[in-house]
Amino acid sequence: MLFTDVFVEPFAQHPQWATFLPVPAPLAEGENPGDLLPGRHLQRQARPTDTANKIWNRIAQRINAYPYATSDQCSEKHYRDVFEFIRLNTGSIDRFVECGVFQGGLSILLAGCALEFDFQLDLVDIDPAALNATFHRIRLTFPEALPRIRLFLGELPNYVKACVREPDFQNAVLHHDGSHRFNIVVRDLASLFYVRSKLHAVLIQDTHLRHSDPAKFCFVDAAVAAVFGLDLKYQPIGVTFHATTFPERLKREGEHDVYFVGGLSEGMMIPLAENNFLYPHALHSIDDFIAFPAPQPT
Repeated sequence: MLFTDVFVEPFAQHPQWATFLPVPAPLAEGENPGDLLPGRHLQRQARPTDTANKIWNRIAQRINAYPYATSDQCSEKHYRDVFEFIRLNTGSIDRFVECGVFQGGLSILLAGCALEFDFQLDLVDIDPAALNATFHRIRLTFPEALPRIRLFLGELPNYVKACVREPDFQNAVLHHDGSHRFNIVVRDLASLFYVRSKLHAVLIQDTHLRHSDPAKFCFVDAAVAAVFGLDLKYQPIGVTFHATTFPERLKREGEHDVYFVGGLSEGMMIPLAENNFLYPHALHSIDDFIAFPAPQPT
């Protein structure tokens, strides 16, 4: 199947695949949530606490107090732009959905914003370890936000199918930083067609990202154009490099495997009221975009 990501298949064998997970059990005292998600750490950023916005400063102070090594996968400007979008739309957002949590770099900011701006937060990922580690990072930083948070194990089309008939799924915003493969991003964005009346905007990250291996098909911005067309109405978010940039911190074994294209923004804020879905076709259904459905009861 064109929309199948082989990377996902092992995770899809989980017995709770394509469902909302129960609240994770507490960790032992002093246990590092990062140990639940082994792997390399990227770059942790200290969030500025002396800005002109007191709400941001309050959130940033608590994020900075987190005692363990972790990772922030977006630029500081991307985080600030997401915060500003939420602030400017206070009262219009009932639910924020984050697709792709990794180590919770954005999730932790969204948890603070959920408290300050009063919305529910759904975290969606294919990896139960990532969801678990992120949940416990939030537990140590914003424990009072936990009742607002749901964890969904699956791909974005699985989540859409689970929510499409939920009466409480209204006035939502989605942030996408999941797979960066062209066909998978097309599939993810196309699945949103089935909740388009309940979704205000899509924020998507890494629209400037490329991979030196053509087989990776790392073209997030092209996937956006495939779904919404070339006449896209959007606002750039995050950083924009003047020239193509090879990030030193992502160098592996003497070679760069990713780079950022000059002149393209790190992300896009796409208001759905100002754009049309050119894909999927009306004859499609949400099931056409689900590569790994929920396991059937035995």
